[in-house]
Amino acid sequence: MGGAASLIASILSAATLLLLAGLLYVSFSHNLSNPLSSFLNVTSTVVSTGQNGTLITTTAQSVNTSQTSVALEEYALGLINADRHQYGLGNVTLSNEPSGQQHSDSMIVNNYFSHWDIYGMKPYMRYTLVGGTGAVSENIAFRESAACGIFGCNGNINVKQALQQMEYDMMYNDSACCNNGHRYNILDPNHNQVSIGIAYNASSVYFTEDFIDNYIAWSSYGIDNATQEMYLQGTLQGGYKLNSVQVSYDQQVQDMSKAQLAATSSYSYGTTVAGVVSSPLYYYTGIETIDADRYTVSGNSFNVAFSMKNLISKYGAGEYTVMVWLNGTSGSGFVGSTYTVFVNSQGTVYTPNAV
Repeated sequence: MGGAASLIASILSAATLLLLAGLLYVSFSHNLSNPLSSFLNVTSTVVSTGQNGTLITTTAQSVNTSQTSVALEEYALGLINADRHQYGLGNVTLSNEPSGQQHSDSMIVNNYFSHWDIYGMKPYMRYTLVGGTGAVSENIAFRESAACGIFGCNGNINVKQALQQMEYDMMYNDSACCNNGHRYNILDPNHNQVSIGIAYNASSVYFTEDFIDNYIAWSSYGIDNATQEMYLQGTLQGGYKLNSVQVSYDQQVQDMSKAQLAATSSYSYGTTVAGVVSSPLYYYTGIETIDADRYTVSGNSFNVAFSMKNLISKYGAGEYTVMVWLNGTSGSGFVGSTYTVFVNSQGTVYTPNAV
């Protein structure tokens, strides 16, 4: 891609910085429907999510048992938007994707705290599996009752107070632990939605903020399992423009122990391994170049199709995340959508179902 490639190559280095410390499946042609409803059916006596994506009333024994998950979600949203307003940023709205609640449920039920989950999946992988079509950047926080000690816990935690303190800490006490990653995420001007997850029992509260960039109205989005052809067709909203399409690679996910999860911190999109071009006249340096079978841009609409077959043959089993890079209204680039393709040891695209 000559000069264009060097511009895009500079964006590649930004990909590894996009998800800072602490921030941050298919018949894959899911056509905007949830590809794995069983993934949402987390068995929890705390706050759980139904198979239709609705949030179920809290049932845990807690000082706040009269509160519904929806009321707590609205409360947390108010805290987030109040922080954004202080810095002249617009509101984020609640996302329909339950990725935040799913992760908070998983952490409290399985007793861990990490951006990864017990199956070794990162936030953007889980986001694809719950039907997400934007791009997600995750904050997580945990708070325990002051009555907890080496002999266990007694007393009830005040969930609203815990949420308020966790939001404050992520905004104003974040430099030592996380290089202000949580704060930058809350104040990212490109975020326009958030998926909130709140799970608690009598002594602990787990809080997930999955911030989302959602600017594309998709008409076709997914992969043909048989041909391994990826389809991306949609219309951009809000003055944003298509910048590029790239693919990152993670080694095949594996179950993680609590000790392994406890040793994790920040996460990234893995290793960027390929970029898609509209013509053989263009190329990427340092990574694979994929010549698109179709790559058209007309006004705010785009239609891109390309084969993942050669890339999958080269790297084998693992997770291939298609990243749609956008140019913001200020001209800066950011990831506006991700789609994770899961490939097994036979080189076949599959849907993880042991979750």
